[in-house]
Amino acid sequence: MKNTRLHSRFGSRRGFTLTEAAAVAAVVAVATSITVPVFRRVGCSAMRQQSQAQLMTIAAAHAAYAADFDGRQFTACPDDLGLFGGDFAAYQAANGCVPPMTLGTSASGQTTVLGHGTGSCEGSADGGAFQIPLNFSGPSRGQGSFRWTNVRQFNTYVGGRFYDQAFYAPDDPAMTRKVQRWINQGRDFEQDAQSGIVNSTYDYSPAAMFDPRVLGDGTNPAWPQWQNPNTVANGEGYRSPSNAQCLHPSLKTRLLERHCMEPFLGSNPSVAGGQTPYQWNHSFRARGYAAFFDGSVRLFTTAEAMDSEARARVPGTNSPARLWVKGTPLGPQGFGGELSEDFLVSTSAHYLTASGIRGRDTLSPP
Repeated sequence: MKNTRLHSRFGSRRGFTLTEAAAVAAVVAVATSITVPVFRRVGCSAMRQQSQAQLMTIAAAHAAYAADFDGRQFTACPDDLGLFGGDFAAYQAANGCVPPMTLGTSASGQTTVLGHGTGSCEGSADGGAFQIPLNFSGPSRGQGSFRWTNVRQFNTYVGGRFYDQAFYAPDDPAMTRKVQRWINQGRDFEQDAQSGIVNSTYDYSPAAMFDPRVLGDGTNPAWPQWQNPNTVANGEGYRSPSNAQCLHPSLKTRLLERHCMEPFLGSNPSVAGGQTPYQWNHSFRARGYAAFFDGSVRLFTTAEAMDSEARARVPGTNSPARLWVKGTPLGPQGFGGELSEDFLVSTSAHYLTASGIRGRDTLSPP
């Protein structure tokens, strides 16, 4: 029987030699080492740009909110709460229910709120700790309404949902897959034991939410560097200032990315649970997007904040005037500064701005 062999019209193909295979592997390795970082940088850049765009959307929403409420900012507590020593129970007894913050409604129809409300008043019986701008002491130290930027009382000006992509940077290390799935599914609000409640990427400036006398600049007795909001004259410590009171709108932040996303530093081992990311003010290298009171959005770095702080000092004097206040019950390291990643960083700009809404977080205009 004749032996029939099949031949390619291109002739027979020989295999690679070991030398050639090694050369090809080297080329692939070099190409990968170049392209993977490029793709990573491009992806990170796109996510950073998305966060910037989201902040611009929220800034525009705040302008719309102000137009509807006579130039006022969002607030979650009564302006005259100071007349009652910050006691929501006493306020409720004298004035009736304080509206709670509404987080949203789950797919099962359950609506979740945060607020003092007891008895016939709607609330979560939390004493109102989440409704004041910032707790300087006590069990809710470091918490406050500055963290709840996406409650229903405001999110109706954006997308009408607590879990709307506009409130969450795509590269926020605090985000979970489950929360991202809820966002993608268009859910208003959900929570479970695993994910809990995931706050927005963006923090309000709590300093700007108090009456400016709470965090004064220390230049005269009427404006000390710290006053308990419960002791400000006429009970006005919690009075939410209007946007018009901002004296330096291009230099005062309204919203800031809470976590350090550029560079990404992982979880902070100093915080219990090992799942909490580093904050923006925890690294000298931190770069985060901020929305200013003039509506502009740009990168704001801790280095810029610290340089501005140094420049704000009056040479040859003992003036306590600074850009942020170190004399609060939070301590000289300010807002969570004791948990910083490095020893070079020292700023609580945005959070503890001297003179509140009337102050500045930077001396460098955009």
